[in-house]
Amino acid sequence: MATKEMKAPLSAQSTNPFHRIPFQNADLSAPENGGGSLRELVPVTAEYREALVGTLENAASALRPEIERYPHSPGVLILKLRDTAIAKSHRPNTLAAEAGLQPAGVGRIEEMLVAANAASVQALARVIRTRETQQIKANLSAIEKIHAWDKTRRMVGTVAALRARGRVLLSLFRYHAADATARNVDALRAVLLQHNIHSVEIPQRWGPPVMRVDLAAIGDQAMEALSMFPGLRSIFPEPRIHTSAAAFGIGPGPLPQPPAGVEHPVVGVFDTGTAASATSLRPWIASTTSYVLPPDTDYVHGTAVASLVAGAKILNGDHAWLPTTRCQVHDTCGLEAAGGNTTDLIVRLAEAVRNAPHVKVWNLSLGGAQIGDHEFSYFAQQLDALSDEHQVLFVVAAGNYTGLPRRGWPVADLHLEDRLSSPGDSVRALTVGAVAHLDSPGAMVAAGHPAPYSRRGPGPVFTPKPDLVHAGGGVHEQWDAGPSSLQMLHPFDALYGSFGTSFATPIVSSVAGHVWQSLDGNPDVAVAPHMVKALLIHAARLASPDYGALERRYYGCGIPQDALSALYDSDDCFTMMFEALVVPGFKWRKTPYPIPASLMHNGKLRAEVIITAAYSPPLDPNAGAEYVRANVNVSFGVLDGSRISGKVPMEGEAGTTGYEAAQIEHGGKWSPVKLHRKKFPQGVAGDQWAIQLDALLRANEPPLAEPLNVALVVSLRSLDANRQVHADGVRALVQSNWVRQHLPVRVPVQV
Repeated sequence: MATKEMKAPLSAQSTNPFHRIPFQNADLSAPENGGGSLRELVPVTAEYREALVGTLENAASALRPEIERYPHSPGVLILKLRDTAIAKSHRPNTLAAEAGLQPAGVGRIEEMLVAANAASVQALARVIRTRETQQIKANLSAIEKIHAWDKTRRMVGTVAALRARGRVLLSLFRYHAADATARNVDALRAVLLQHNIHSVEIPQRWGPPVMRVDLAAIGDQAMEALSMFPGLRSIFPEPRIHTSAAAFGIGPGPLPQPPAGVEHPVVGVFDTGTAASATSLRPWIASTTSYVLPPDTDYVHGTAVASLVAGAKILNGDHAWLPTTRCQVHDTCGLEAAGGNTTDLIVRLAEAVRNAPHVKVWNLSLGGAQIGDHEFSYFAQQLDALSDEHQVLFVVAAGNYTGLPRRGWPVADLHLEDRLSSPGDSVRALTVGAVAHLDSPGAMVAAGHPAPYSRRGPGPVFTPKPDLVHAGGGVHEQWDAGPSSLQMLHPFDALYGSFGTSFATPIVSSVAGHVWQSLDGNPDVAVAPHMVKALLIHAARLASPDYGALERRYYGCGIPQDALSALYDSDDCFTMMFEALVVPGFKWRKTPYPIPASLMHNGKLRAEVIITAAYSPPLDPNAGAEYVRANVNVSFGVLDGSRISGKVPMEGEAGTTGYEAAQIEHGGKWSPVKLHRKKFPQGVAGDQWAIQLDALLRANEPPLAEPLNVALVVSLRSLDANRQVHADGVRALVQSNWVRQHLPVRVPVQV
């Protein structure tokens, strides 16, 4: 695995602002009709039908005891789909409707879930055996097997293991019909009451409440009653969330006072709190909220994180990699030093965000268990919900891998247990990994390489994560902090060295705070989390090599240099940010695209094209692997009549088979961040260039209540550092007569 050298691009100039192109109704084209006729993926013979009925009978037998015990709550069948039938167009929805089966969500990517009772199971068997329409035969050919969602699937761990963890969370199915879901919630409440099981209901933004139960307070009979309740999607241990760090030495070096007359943005730090004894940090604390008091906190981790938000560059000897951006801190002491339970943290975080509406960027340098392959973690889902409700951006640590064997670079073992920790899989959040920033004798990796502790992507269902990396401090042999580690403040108001993704995250949070502040104040722009996220990711890509798919799992999109580079161009680059409203069934298109004259050579575009798109699609925890419910496709290329010939492929797209599973794994389909990049050293011809978006909804997803708002950032950059590109781009944009304005309202604070 080769490591690409990081070459320094030309610096962004405050005289070269990105240009904002607002949405215009004329950007949307007329709806297009599409879709082919249904076909049988495999021959639907009499033998095939009987084999499928056989799997249905086995599933029904597994569900029968549960349905008989709880007749008012339907059981759930798993329709296991073929690899070639995962796409929306192959879903056996007609089959389910004819049998009276109600959609109940999705499990893994190949699992369609349906609610069934005894009558609908019989109806399904009849339809499988007798119906001969082409639609039904095509639906039947999509199903490989039928399984039961019984207690073996419902219980996340053995009873003994769950009891050992103490508190568990009960999540319910959300059915297609709201009244069926409501009846299911009431039925569970009745079971809890019948067995004297005390529970705490936790409201959810999407779907029915989650119930929290302390297993130490219930007996085996009550546990058995819960495990057999068919309306429960899962019974899983409440995750624990923690921080971790190592320390090296202590010496003088307090933070300087904030400069007078400078308005610094405020970043929320939800952590273990800051120490009053760290006196040089106190002027940087804008406000404080405490949910945890000593002895449950020692303020060490929170003080360190807050000090890096306030002055990472100053504390680390003015290192070139560290941005000059400094922020004040809304200090929220919400996490115990020894770690806390997820639901407690969510309640505290929700209250903290609600009570500080002026704080738009929140730093979460914490993590829990390693994520899974098929579903997004509960904590990640809660962050997504809070982000939507309050329109805030969470900047989250990727988590620390501390297991054996130790990981170097290049990575020798690609099968380590070093995937992201929860809630780093949050699709709304900006997830941050760590790289080493200093060379030093005994350091485990060289500067610029992924830190040995930094957890890697991808997220569930191959969602690209982490989003970014930054300096998290080097680690030395024997897993110690040392000279290559990052410097931060101790509660004694002295410097010490440490390492962890906990400390890369606040550096990015400080940059995000300045980007948000620089956009805020324009009456025509509603600053949104996905917009700031897109700009930061794009800035990292402009400053970083074009990583391959495997490197991307460790580096993310790279290191954003500073807030200026997320809003302003270098002279050799021309960038526009489009605000596009996308409706499924329509195409959003802007053409003719303004091309800087200095990038055209004999009628050919010779440049590097870098495109980043971010949006906030609808989400549904009940949909499992299909949690993200809408997808946006990006095309940049040359118009051929009314069709666009795309020239800049999505990163990782090469080698896909066209099947849904392959597109998810290799192409990032359904990821709410789209990455496209291509160099044209020989040039590519085209008379009329265009940028285009279109959207697709998941199977059984209702029509959107409002269009998808996409932040689309496009840069055209010279391959030979031609300093005329930005000026030429502005001239071409003016000639296009597009509605436009400068994107930033103010230049980010540089002191």
